[in-house]
Amino acid sequence: MTMDIEEFERTEDGGSNLSTSEAIVKFLLENSEQAWKRGEIAEEINRDPNTVGTNLSRLKDRGLVRHRKNHWAITDDHHQLVEAVRFSNTLSTLNETVGPIIESEEEAKTWSNAQPERAHPSVSDVDEATETEGDNTDDK
Repeated sequence: MTMDIEEFERTEDGGSNLSTSEAIVKFLLENSEQAWKRGEIAEEINRDPNTVGTNLSRLKDRGLVRHRKNHWAITDDHHQLVEAVRFSNTLSTLNETVGPIIESEEEAKTWSNAQPERAHPSVSDVDEATETEGDNTDDK
């Protein structure tokens, strides 16, 4: 089916620079007086329904959306929502300021391979922590 060019120009590209999770939260927040089915949300934000479903589950685990039967709505815990928005804004600002920490798969592998051979004492078992404390006797 064809689309009028004026409608085409008005149609957003799936939420511009928003991630799917951000687009879902934004949409549900703007429509907080209603609960929506996954497919309706996907259609409204112009995203794949399966991707929306996955993101809805993650948002539910984070306490940002509510789910009953086949319907989803924004959380009624405003404190939780405010904290999530603050965290997202902080990460965005950090990313804009210094750039992404890991920019490629190669960098991700390098970071993964750079793990220390020996765990930090705060996460090791008692014997290993005691052994580490014994290593510091030269400082006394």
